[in-house]
Amino acid sequence: MAIREGFLKEAVPGAFVGLAAGLIAGGLAALVGQPLGWALVTTVALGLPLGAFGGGFSLLVAAGRLPAGRFAPVALYWLVAFPVARLVHEITVSLVLAGQVRLPPDLAGFLAYQGIVSLGWAIGFLWLHERIAMRLRLRHRLRATASR
Repeated sequence: MAIREGFLKEAVPGAFVGLAAGLIAGGLAALVGQPLGWALVTTVALGLPLGAFGGGFSLLVAAGRLPAGRFAPVALYWLVAFPVARLVHEITVSLVLAGQVRLPPDLAGFLAYQGIVSLGWAIGFLWLHERIAMRLRLRHRLRATASR
């Protein structure tokens, strides 16, 4: 599939939602008293994978591979992507803060739990994604008509 001009702009809504979630997680870590460096690691280690997967989701919707605004495809996408993002977060945090790669003690249980949590994440992601994408599309159309 050839990348058309402006196609990567389609990734912005999903990437924004994922990065915002990382920022919120880091803010909450700082709020409960974690050192600022730890909160920053959480922000980056969770925000980047969620942002990458969120941007990937937006690109799949823009390419017509996933239907927009439907919960089931979003839930299935995040059923895989969210546990992977959380695993990347866990590994990165242990590597940066403890100096060694540590997997969760019960990896299967960890991934299963993250899969359950992913459904809640999918609801919030879909809601925010649709609001942001709609506003960006409207802004793009207004600019296109104003430039004529």
